[in-house]
Amino acid sequence: MHNNIITISREFGSGGRELGKRLAEALGYAYYDRELLTMLAKETDLNEDYLEQTLEESGLSSLYPITIGQSFSVLPDYFANHSTDLLRKQTTLILSLAAKSNCVIVGRNADIILADQEPLRLFVHADMDERIARCRRRETGEVLSDKEYEKKIRQIDKNRSKTHAILGDYPWGDRRGYELCVNTTTITIKDLIPALSAYAEKWFAIKQEH
Repeated sequence: MHNNIITISREFGSGGRELGKRLAEALGYAYYDRELLTMLAKETDLNEDYLEQTLEESGLSSLYPITIGQSFSVLPDYFANHSTDLLRKQTTLILSLAAKSNCVIVGRNADIILADQEPLRLFVHADMDERIARCRRRETGEVLSDKEYEKKIRQIDKNRSKTHAILGDYPWGDRRGYELCVNTTTITIKDLIPALSAYAEKWFAIKQEH
């Protein structure tokens, strides 16, 4: 029997990272987000920021045609390059962590990589105004206009959808690819957690019955 696994895909600025962390704490699950980059950086001796940029801007659309639904672990050798090598390593790491314990994994196309383990797949989204406001609340030095933030947000979302589009049966963000889509526009994330944790516990209980 597989561990209980929750994967969280999210629009940039929607609060998916906070939601994932709070949900993991409420359920007593392990939590992986940037922790994956830290582990991968130790394995490859590469900088975390470089890894994040390379993995999110991998440009795998240039590898078309590839059979939809394939795992990076089985991509043919002649497609190999630096980006796909890192993606393979990340895939192996995600599979290893998911086998160890119940966990919440944010991003990294974990919903596809772990499809055989039937995770509870969440997609977190929000209206653009709220996403810009969330980004502005997190400013640590760089100050952008609303138009600049919107351009940055749309570019990051575009990058996140690239590998998902090649590997997944449904486009990134398509509700058919998730058990639950969560709109964080009008409600504080902390206030969502009791309902989400109850949903998750019930979902896994029903899954185990079958």
